[in-house]
Amino acid sequence: MNHQIKGMLYYYTQGVLHSTKIFWTILVAIILTMNIICYLLLDVADFEMYFAIPFATYTNVAIVSYQLIKGNVPFGLKMGATRKNIYIMQLYFMVLYSFAMAVAASTFRQIIEWLQQWAGITNYQFVHPAMALTDNWAMRIVVDTLVMFFLMAALYLIALIFYRTGLLGGGILLGAMLVTVLFGVFEGWMIDLVMNVIPNVDFMSFVILFAIGIVFSLIGFPFMRRITIVQTR
Repeated sequence: MNHQIKGMLYYYTQGVLHSTKIFWTILVAIILTMNIICYLLLDVADFEMYFAIPFATYTNVAIVSYQLIKGNVPFGLKMGATRKNIYIMQLYFMVLYSFAMAVAASTFRQIIEWLQQWAGITNYQFVHPAMALTDNWAMRIVVDTLVMFFLMAALYLIALIFYRTGLLGGGILLGAMLVTVLFGVFEGWMIDLVMNVIPNVDFMSFVILFAIGIVFSLIGFPFMRRITIVQTR
């Protein structure tokens, strides 16, 4: 990793750090509040609450990845960074940020579960995609890292397309995706696909998602090679 890549990685990490702190502050406050409510309602029969931390973290990484292009590329080019180095830095960032968020989420949940055991809170449950495999601290990190990299790579590619082709090209892409989904739902094959995939989820399913993410990131390279500081509108 050369100095240019290290410098851009440090710059963008510092830029994301503030929004990440706000995200975790809000998420921690919500979960603690919900646990307090559950503690006060322990005597209420059949009262249970469920929360999926991944829904929050997956949304966060998707937004951060989209901002990789809009907020980082023009600055890097103006500072004299090569497009290849910007692209490599973005790949490093997506992998590192996915892993960091996965570790933070799994560790935070583990701490909350210890506090729940200490306080006797039994009516508040966490749900996670790793429940399809083995729901423990390490497996949650692995699953979240694989899924979050896929999401970051997908939004990264979409952001590149919007940046290079403007609202017209991005709108055509999103419209085609929407039409495909709606057509699949009306024809029934989309529903059948989901119903067949969910019961058969295994570790390889998440590895395949990660591999698709790698493909998305590779597809983005030709767009990055021709990118300029002027965003197409």
